Amino acid sequence: MLDDPGLYGPRRPLPLRVRPVPGESTGSFVNRLAHANGLRLAAFLDRVGQGQASAYPERVEKYPQSTEMYVNEAGLRYLAVLADRAAGLLQQDLPSLGAEHLLPGPEAAQWRWRWEPVAGHLVRYCPLCADALGVGEAVWLMSPDNWQVCLRHGYWSDDSRGRGPDFVQLAELPETVTAHQVRQQLAERWGPAGEELFADAFQVAVYWWTRMPDTVCWVRRAWTAGLDAREMRAAPLVIYPEAAELAGAMLDFERAGQRDTTDRSRWLAGVEQLMAGRGVDVAEGRQALLMWLGRHRRGVPAPSGPAGGNGLLLGAGHSRIASRAGPVSQRSCLNWQLGMAAADM
Repeated sequence: MLDDPGLYGPRRPLPLRVRPVPGESTGSFVNRLAHANGLRLAAFLDRVGQGQASAYPERVEKYPQSTEMYVNEAGLRYLAVLADRAAGLLQQDLPSLGAEHLLPGPEAAQWRWRWEPVAGHLVRYCPLCADALGVGEAVWLMSPDNWQVCLRHGYWSDDSRGRGPDFVQLAELPETVTAHQVRQQLAERWGPAGEELFADAFQVAVYWWTRMPDTVCWVRRAWTAGLDAREMRAAPLVIYPEAAELAGAMLDFERAGQRDTTDRSRWLAGVEQLMAGRGVDVAEGRQALLMWLGRHRRGVPAPSGPAGGNGLLLGAGHSRIASRAGPVSQRSCLNWQLGMAAADM
């Protein structure tokens, strides 16, 4: 028989252990831990403490793709006992248990389910990776972006909660796989500066897509993925290759360090030639490129942060705006200027 938590919380772990997936949402992990021990979510939550949404645990259990669980310090200790895992290790694996997300409150254990996460997006974990870990049900990750790419198995997943496939297999979209590899290489070689340049390029590509969603290469990729070409969900997937190519051009501009009018015009002409080769309307897409150049004009450069000693410095206009963390929209100096809901993708 399982222990009654009584007044002082649970005294020993649940019989069956469940190992968290790094980056997993707390709600996803708690559901898996409860189910592994034959408990409905409501019965499990009674062992963690008291909190909001307790009247509707079946809704929480039914919609793991929409809800996230937060606890106070006492709730974290209770959860650690039940999971048979040190609280610090749980915090390493489950982002929503981080100190910055713990609920304030009295000594009594408390928990709260939010229908939108405080930070990040709930994105499905690659099913083949889950199978390799012996996970028998869906796992949801907390992701800064609203998509994930598994290069090992060639899967794209996102935070979509509507119709359409849960996953997109990338076997027929090799250019998207290559684009993700380029993004990783930028981050590995150039550190935060590389990540921010990709974010800038991605925001420009979003700007293009919102104005030219019927561009042939994007429509073809959407259809190949089994998605509607004009639905917002398709945008990050289909523009990824153009964003990666543009990020490379932006890197060349920054490394050259030549930013006078002639150099800027030459760079703009080269990028517009790339755009035209992809079928993107040059005139319609120019404004976003001019905006980016304005943020990266010559001036006293400000470092984008430590980047492994590579010495790449982005312009002060960029560094005053771009964030060092968060989704691509916040890592870019164009996050406010483009002024689009789509920029949060």
